[in-house]
Amino acid sequence: MLRGLGRLRGSLGSTAIALLLLGAWAVERWGPGLIPPGWGLQLGARSCRLDYVLDGDSMRLVCAGKPVEVRLYCIDAPEKGQQPWADRSRGHLRELATGRVDLVAIDRDRFGRTVGEVYTSGEARISLNLEQVRSGQAAVYHRYCDDPRYFRAERQAREAKRGVWRRRGLHQTPWEYRHRGS
Repeated sequence: MLRGLGRLRGSLGSTAIALLLLGAWAVERWGPGLIPPGWGLQLGARSCRLDYVLDGDSMRLVCAGKPVEVRLYCIDAPEKGQQPWADRSRGHLRELATGRVDLVAIDRDRFGRTVGEVYTSGEARISLNLEQVRSGQAAVYHRYCDDPRYFRAERQAREAKRGVWRRRGLHQTPWEYRHRGS
């Protein structure tokens, strides 16, 4: 009987390890946004102070006393030459980003910036990246995003004709705007 109990305990331990590894793989594959923000848990989140909003999809933070330039994961906002859309997008991000934010670093881009998801601090955490898309202030950067939350948010913003979706144009596809002169 004790042997049977030992085998059961061993298989439960193996199952728990397998589930833990599966969970770690899922977070690695689909990003930390897989964990609902309401749980108050973000793997690898760093508390930072907002220094400056550069545009609708990038900001400068100060994390542990060091400046960090952040490109918001999964999104692309209108470029400075795409007025008034660029100013609106930047202004909206400024309204969302208060003094303290939480940064979940995902990658580095070719310019050395941290690519990450940025959340408001406190109880009701909001993904600034996702909120930019929901409000129509940025488009999903399809080339660099495979998170279904963003595609759903963009579809809803398009249907409601929010922000950049109010009127057709290159402001809806900043990546095409940047490369049209090339």
